[in-house]
Amino acid sequence: MIQMPPGSEPPTHAGALRVAQAIDLAAFVGTELAPGRWRSVTQDEVDRFVALTGDRNWVHTDAERARRELDGGTTIVPGQLLLALVPALLQEAYVVSGAGQSRAASLRAVRFRHPVRAGAVFRLRARLTLVKQRPRFVQVDASCDLELGSGQRALASQRTDVFFD
Repeated sequence: MIQMPPGSEPPTHAGALRVAQAIDLAAFVGTELAPGRWRSVTQDEVDRFVALTGDRNWVHTDAERARRELDGGTTIVPGQLLLALVPALLQEAYVVSGAGQSRAASLRAVRFRHPVRAGAVFRLRARLTLVKQRPRFVQVDASCDLELGSGQRALASQRTDVFFD
């Protein structure tokens, strides 16, 4: 049985694990957090992202050609767009209410395992792997996977965030 830190709530499918201080997450290391809500990325969102980044690969932008030439018949969401969504998706897994500020410190071991098609549903599955008090901040490491509606893992990554009081 997990000992709950004061001010924290157990993870549920209805929402994020909420803790007052980042160090309170230490009680949940090794625990898979409640998965986030199902969401998708529209072709319009892909087009706006591509306009910003300049990644004009036809597999992301040419819906007609994708219908003819790609398995699945739809365009593929850029991997960098999926990675850009992870911070917001991770906030559906856990929230630290008492942190003065937080920053992404590291993103590593990124693996794109299956394409995410425009309009396909996916959600984040996260597991806390390390919570450690450092001299000036609390380090929180999480394993983050994007799960497709089919159950396949589309993206796997390791993320480190730091929290300052």
